[in-house]
Amino acid sequence: MIKTKRPGIDVTVVLFYKAGSVPARIDVGDITLPLSRSIRGYTTGLSGHQRLDGLMYARQHADAKRLEMIVIDLLVGFTQPIYTKVLPPELVAEHDVLNLFRVSKSLIAEIAEHWKKWVKDEEGASAENQYDWSRPTDFVARRPDLLPRLLKLKQFSHINVVTHPVLTAFSDRPLTATSFRVGYDHIEQASARFHPDIEVVV
Repeated sequence: MIKTKRPGIDVTVVLFYKAGSVPARIDVGDITLPLSRSIRGYTTGLSGHQRLDGLMYARQHADAKRLEMIVIDLLVGFTQPIYTKVLPPELVAEHDVLNLFRVSKSLIAEIAEHWKKWVKDEEGASAENQYDWSRPTDFVARRPDLLPRLLKLKQFSHINVVTHPVLTAFSDRPLTATSFRVGYDHIEQASARFHPDIEVVV
C-alpha cells in the first residue's frame, strides 16, 4: 500500500555551524533561516522554485566562512484549501495560508499601507521614499520582521502560514520563503537532509 503524502508546503531551513559543533538533536521550534532581519517568534525556511537557488547561495556562504551547513526539510500543513488564483481582499478570511506572490494589487496596496506606517514609525518619515510600496519583493523582503504585526490585525489574525519574499543573511537577492509561528502544530514531516543521524524534533 502506497502512503499518500499529506497536503503541505515544502519548507527548507538552512543552518550553519562551526566545524564539530553540529548538534545530535534539533528542535524545529529553535531554528529558522538566517535573515537580514529576523522574524521574532517565527520559523522561516526557503520554499517554492527558488529553494535550489537559495541552497546554492547558502553553500557558497558556508564554504566561504568554513562552516558546516545543515539542511532541515519540513512539510508544513494547513487547515483550509490553498487559493490557487490571485487572492483578493474579500477572500482572505477563507484561507489560512497567505502567499504574497499570489495576491491582488488591491490586497498588496492594503498590506503596503500597514507596512509603510510601521516603517515610518521606526525609520522616520523619509523612509517612505526609500521603498517600492507596490512590490512585496522590496518592502516585505527588506522588512520581514514586520510580518507578526500584520498577523495581529483582525483581517489576518487567522493566517497560520505566509509565503513571502525575504532577504537572507547569505544572499542580497530576494528569495521565496515560508514562515509560521513557533509551536505551529501542523508540521507533518521533519528531517535532516544528508544527516539521517540527526534527530529532528517537532
